[in-house]
This record gives sequence, C-alpha cells and structure tokens, in this order.
Amino acid sequence: MAGLVVFGGAGAFAQTQATLTAEKNRLARMEQSLENRMVEVEDIENELLSYEYKLERAKESLDKARQHYEESRAELQKAERDHQLNGDSDTERQLSKAKHGFAMAERGVDSRNRRVEFIQTNFDELKAQLDAEQKAITQTKSRISAQENKVAEMVSAMLAKAEAAQRTAAAAKNVAPVNRPQLPAPTVAAVEEAPKKEVVAEPAAEVREVDPELLDYVKRERARLDKLLADNSGEGKHTFRNLELRPSRGEALPFEFLGQNQYRLIAPVEAGRQTYKINTWKFRRTIPADDDGVRYVFIFDARRLSRPRLVMYPEYVLSRLD
Repeated sequence: MAGLVVFGGAGAFAQTQATLTAEKNRLARMEQSLENRMVEVEDIENELLSYEYKLERAKESLDKARQHYEESRAELQKAERDHQLNGDSDTERQLSKAKHGFAMAERGVDSRNRRVEFIQTNFDELKAQLDAEQKAITQTKSRISAQENKVAEMVSAMLAKAEAAQRTAAAAKNVAPVNRPQLPAPTVAAVEEAPKKEVVAEPAAEVREVDPELLDYVKRERARLDKLLADNSGEGKHTFRNLELRPSRGEALPFEFLGQNQYRLIAPVEAGRQTYKINTWKFRRTIPADDDGVRYVFIFDARRLSRPRLVMYPEYVLSRLD
C-alpha cells in the first residue's frame, strides 16, 4: 500500500513540478521584457537629451533672427524716410538694400521658427513615448511582483504536499500487509497467444510559442536597425577594430560590423541571470529556462560611447516577422 501511495504521489508531484517550471519560465520572460523596455527607455532618454540640446540651440538662433529682423525693419523704415526726404540715387540704393535685408531677415525668422516647431514636435513625441514606456515598465514590475508571489505560493504548496505524502507513507508502513492470492503461472501457449503491444508514434515536437511583447520588441528593433543602415553616409567607418562579447562563461565571441556603428553576432545562450561584457561595458540580462542553449541575436549600438546599447533576442523570433 505504501508503494501505491508513493507511486500515485510521484505522478502528481511530476505534474505540479512541470507547472512550477512553466510559471518560473513565465516569470523569466517578464523579467526579460522588463530589461528590454529599460533598454528602450535608455535610448529614448538619450534621444531626448539630444533634442533638448537641439531645441535650446534652435531657440537661441530664433531669438537672434528675431533681433536681426527688428534691426532690419528699423533700417528699412529709416531708408524709406530718407528716400522720401531726398529722393536721390543714393537713398534709392539704400532703400533697395534695406528692403532686401529685411526680406532676408524675415525668411530667417520663418525658417528658424519652423525648425523650432519641428524639433519641438519630435521632442514632444519622444516625451510621449517615454511616458508610455515608463507606464509599461510600472505595469510589468507589478506583473513580476504578482508572478513572484504566485511562484512562492506554488513552492510552499508543493512542500506542504510533500510533507503530507511522507506522513501518509510512514503511516501506511505500519499497516499489516495483505496477503495476495496466488495466481497460476501462465502456460507457454498463453504467453505465445498474448497480444503484441502496438508501437505508439511519439508526438511531434511542440511549436515554440512567442510572447507577443517579445515579438513587438523585435519588430521595433529590426525597424530601428533597418532605418539606421539605410543611411549610407559613413557606413564604412569602424569605431572598433576588434569588438568581442564575453559571456559569464565561455570564450569571447567576435562581433560583425554592419555599418553606422552597429555590430552583430549570433550565439547560443545559457539560462539564468547572465552578465555579458563588451570591452569595458557590462550588461546584465535574464535568459528564460526555455531558451537554454538557444541562439540569440546580439546587436551592439556604439553610436553613443557614453551610453552604448546592447539589444538581444532569440533568433527563432525572426521567423515570425514575415
């Protein structure tokens, strides 16, 4: 009887263990999603800093253009008065020059005003993106916290069930054994006539599911990279002669130069919390258990050496982009 209890409990335990593994993997996916969003937020913040500087310079230029516009208008008014009083060739020449200068000053104000509006629009769009990403990060952190609690509760429940099973098994050992009835041994004919077991074909491998948030992230990063590489200016300039990725364990792997300070490599990863070192920079990432040994795409963005970016995602996601 104790054997039956242990056997039945083992099947239930295996099923619960599989569920726990799936929930832990779901937690790792959430953490990976949070890391990806943090990378995107960092990129948006870098862009905002750039646009803040551009906006400040553009406004300064607009202020100077407006000042020049007022000076040109004053010169034009003076030239008009002088020409009305004297009306000779010199005043006519000065009036023509003042009109031209005023027209150029007016164009200068218009063009600089449009530039300020353009930069301000881009800045506002980036700020809206940043707000949306920060809101998504807050929601993801909340989901991670809830998932962590769920995993902790499952672990506690498994421990409680294991302790209960041990007590049941211990109690069953104290029960007197029941004598089994003796069955006659099967004859040779019966053995020969026993039906043969049918060979059951193994089920086909499951198609890997791709998290929608991960798919959206890869789409955005691919679009960003394609847009960068579409610009042919300075595509052959290398920031690094040699650029290598050093995983937490294993040998260093060389990056391939794509252009526009973008570097790529594809390599298998290990599950768990990993630290990837690129030159003097360190990047910490979470790899779900389901992706252990899976090939990942690494994109190193070296446009800003003060704050470079490391983008990484499973290679199998690329097949879902079509």
